[in-house]
Amino acid sequence: MLRGLIVAGAACIALGAVVTTAQNRSVPRPPAQPAGQQPPGESAAPDGYQPIPQWMGQTHAAVPVKTETFAVETFAEGLNGASLAFLPDGRILLAERNGRIRIVGKDGKLSEPLAGMPANMYTTGQTLYNVVPDRNFAQNRAIYLAYAVLPEGADPAKQRTPSHVHVGSAKISSDEKRLEDVKDLLDAEGTGGRVLQANDGTLLVTSTVAAGLGIKSEEWMQPQQFDSLMGKVLRINADGSIPKDNPFVGKAGARPEIYALGFRDPQGMAIHPRTGRLWTSEHGPRGGDEINEVEKGKNYGFPVIGYGRDYTGKPINGDKTAQDGMEQPVYFWTPDIAPSGIAFYTGTLFPAWQGNLFVSALAGIVRRTLDR
Repeated sequence: MLRGLIVAGAACIALGAVVTTAQNRSVPRPPAQPAGQQPPGESAAPDGYQPIPQWMGQTHAAVPVKTETFAVETFAEGLNGASLAFLPDGRILLAERNGRIRIVGKDGKLSEPLAGMPANMYTTGQTLYNVVPDRNFAQNRAIYLAYAVLPEGADPAKQRTPSHVHVGSAKISSDEKRLEDVKDLLDAEGTGGRVLQANDGTLLVTSTVAAGLGIKSEEWMQPQQFDSLMGKVLRINADGSIPKDNPFVGKAGARPEIYALGFRDPQGMAIHPRTGRLWTSEHGPRGGDEINEVEKGKNYGFPVIGYGRDYTGKPINGDKTAQDGMEQPVYFWTPDIAPSGIAFYTGTLFPAWQGNLFVSALAGIVRRTLDR
């Protein structure tokens, strides 16, 4: 049983000309920047911009009323930009940035990398975003992974982050040395993303849109387009089929995989232990990092509304932060903290942490008590 809080280092996705998917869909990518060069006049540094929140708690969550005394110990080391998930017996399923999956024992000892990874993983960039075990792993040994695939004909020298995030399934062999029955379930089109299994067994998938220095947000409207999977939360069944109750099934011109839309760069996903709803963390541009409580069929606004500015320092859509029909983040940070993975605490060692949301970020770890 997990008795404390375990955190693995997480690297940000470098965001990335037109590439072609396996389904021959043209999915745009920005042109590559010269190595070591930054667009003139652009920066990710804070510039004093302070957007007005819709309510006070949107930027100032309640401070925890009680602190806990704890010690930080190194449990496992020698990792390569890892994300983690727990197996039913308390061991850790570890996804490393270099495209390897390992199992970490209760003693912190690392297994050898599992053989049998997908052969088409993008080998010159970040390749493995995360891996999670099936809810019935103890019986079926199934796992799901989000990883990068370089489409045929894509040229990394000409395109920024030309790979697509894919979702696959596999089973861990009984001797725990390799993956078996590896299947590609979904080309999610985005420059990165994550996969998580919901309480009903379906898979929730984030798919990011092109973003970063040298990219103007309003030139990349895919998060608002129903014929694109970029900038979305997607939902599929564990076999890759489409759930019949997805919100846009049967809508003309809409991809049936779409569960919610209007996202920029969602990095973390967690299921609320009480409501069962999906929560996400999201990189804004220059400010406007968000925590969202995601509901089926809802539009979360980017790039029509948001609480950040482009890296040029210029407003996005006139600094518009609210619009009818578009959802507000539960919480946002400006200046940004560069959030990554998130988790709700459900352990027993620290009672005062029960239900608190932990947000890992390049600027540290954030703990928040959220009244939702």
